[in-house]
Amino acid sequence: MNDLPKYSQVEVERRWLVDLAQLGDLSRYARREIEDLYISNSRLRLRRVCGPADEVTFKLGKKYGKCSALSEPITNLYLTEQEYGQLWSLPGSRARKHRYALGGGSLDVYVDPCPGLAVFEVQFADEPSAQEYQPPGFVTREITAEAEFAGISVADHADA
Repeated sequence: MNDLPKYSQVEVERRWLVDLAQLGDLSRYARREIEDLYISNSRLRLRRVCGPADEVTFKLGKKYGKCSALSEPITNLYLTEQEYGQLWSLPGSRARKHRYALGGGSLDVYVDPCPGLAVFEVQFADEPSAQEYQPPGFVTREITAEAEFAGISVADHADA
């Protein structure tokens, strides 16, 4: 992949739905709270991440579109709280979720919209590693290629 947008990195990931009943109490895992704004009429996502020690990160990201079934160029720009606050008022679709680190990946449990929707994702260094990966037993079906489970689609669900 030689034609990457300037300053971007390739994100290689796979995603699955999760049966939360198989995991039991999630409070034993470190949790980050994430708020996303998918800015209308763009490929931009504004994100606020609050970590387990109350550290907060603000960033503006752009996904450029899939270049294969598993790969997509992405760019992130880290913001100050003031910059984030100015952008948060832009129109768009919003989502809130809790992210847990477990099973070698990330488990996102949506708070709003779609409370309880649980998605497990793993990022990889390359596509062969992604294709060889065997997911943990708590996942149900793979949704990597299903657009209705992309973050923007879940956030748009609030408007449906």
